[in-house]
Amino acid sequence: MSSILELASQLRAKSSNELTHTLERSLGQGHGCDDYFDLSRVLLSRRELEPKIRSLGAIELDALRSGTSTKTLVQLNLSTGEVLAEAQELSLELEPQKYKPSLHHGSYLSAYETLLCVTELLFACERHWLDVIRAGIRSQDAKEIALKLKLTPKDVQRKFQLAVNAGLIGQSDERWVASKTGMAWLEMDRLQAWLALAQDCWDLPEFEVQEGPLAQQVQRAFPLVSLSSIKILEFGADLGLVDQGEVLYPLTLGSLDKAAKDIAKHLPEIQDRILVQGDLSIVSTGPISTQLHRKLDTFADSEDLGLASRFRISPMTVSHALETGMSVNQILKTLEDAGGKTLPQPLEYVLKQASERFGQLRVLNQESGTIITSEDTILLTQIANEHSLRGLMLQPIAPGQLATRLGLDLVYFNLREAGYAAVMFDGEGKVRSPRVAVEPTPAILEDDKIAARVANLMSGDKAQMGSDDVLRQLQFAQKNKLMVQISVEMQDGNAQQFTLSVLGIAAGRLRGKDQEKDAERTLPVSRIQSVVLV
Repeated sequence: MSSILELASQLRAKSSNELTHTLERSLGQGHGCDDYFDLSRVLLSRRELEPKIRSLGAIELDALRSGTSTKTLVQLNLSTGEVLAEAQELSLELEPQKYKPSLHHGSYLSAYETLLCVTELLFACERHWLDVIRAGIRSQDAKEIALKLKLTPKDVQRKFQLAVNAGLIGQSDERWVASKTGMAWLEMDRLQAWLALAQDCWDLPEFEVQEGPLAQQVQRAFPLVSLSSIKILEFGADLGLVDQGEVLYPLTLGSLDKAAKDIAKHLPEIQDRILVQGDLSIVSTGPISTQLHRKLDTFADSEDLGLASRFRISPMTVSHALETGMSVNQILKTLEDAGGKTLPQPLEYVLKQASERFGQLRVLNQESGTIITSEDTILLTQIANEHSLRGLMLQPIAPGQLATRLGLDLVYFNLREAGYAAVMFDGEGKVRSPRVAVEPTPAILEDDKIAARVANLMSGDKAQMGSDDVLRQLQFAQKNKLMVQISVEMQDGNAQQFTLSVLGIAAGRLRGKDQEKDAERTLPVSRIQSVVLV
């Protein structure tokens, strides 16, 4: 009996829950499989076998290679009581994959730096046009953020990928923007924020982690596992779980929640006290909360971030705050509550000036592109002649108006980068905020699809089989001397069931022995509606 037949018999004996679990573990989730034999063929393909074999622990792998069946191998459909030949052969062929370790410094402080960096990245998404590129963000953008945090650009790129992996940042119109999940993340306490970043990275296969080199421990316990696919090896240092490839204490706790509590307990203590100075700088003498950081980043530029931080207010940053819906009074209250002292007079002047000039340079959307409008014609002439804005291809179309075929967001961000306090307006004359929180892409309800596939497999019947499917199943049954249960459309239009052993197929007709009548039957293949191997 072939491996396909053995595995098909095992699949047929599974309960609905067991079959659902089998399809969930399959890369294709049973797509295109109309019966147990189709599914068996798929499960015995190298594409399906290799990830299962690579996921095996050392003991199970040795058993598979030696041809010894175990409960785990049966559950993974690598054995039917006897190890399947295809699985055993592939297990002997596979070798450990090459892995270049990613060695980065990690500690409780690095976990704090990651929280700080992700916060800054989320605000960079609303203040700048961050192009979507394969590496993450452009090297210049990574460098600017790295300077503020005293990190390397590569560190920033990796932490950016961590934020994307956690669903905090997504794509919109070819640029990176904060997701709604990301905006909600900014309101979390530090324990919840760390958990949100670490949850999808807590992906080590199950074994007892001890102090020492993590990659070596994983490969000792799971000899063929693909180390490059384990996220905790890539991001562990950023989360304070790994240092230079060595396991740190929180990872030995064996629980994500326990690790989170330990990390949160050792993060620098929040002080949330700031000093507003006459040069419009804001200085914090100690760590600040994400919530205060969020407010400061709305109306001030971050210049230096760490255990102590420095921000700076300017007319441009105040304009950004007004665009996002923050009022001048809210800015003053935030500074007074965290500063506790009388605010310097230059601050009041800047707030008043920015408020009075807000909206004087407008960016509007139209069908053929974007229009820039202002009553200040000298300002528009300056913008039209600005060397850094030549790529926008601006053309005067009327007094007080410049036009371009480029999109609204791209024009807006280029103007802001060039130092012009442009403000976007919608068709109804309302301010349009640059803060775009994208919705996550709706997930396809695979559970519903899998349930339908399970029901189809377990019914032992197909509503409509193609003629190729019918012929293929009959030929398979004849070759392997199997019984078939067929449904045939009779001349009166009704379907009749027969259980036959296939004796031959020729000239579009099936010749088989009817097991109930103990007699031969000849039936037209074109009238066979379904075939079930029994």
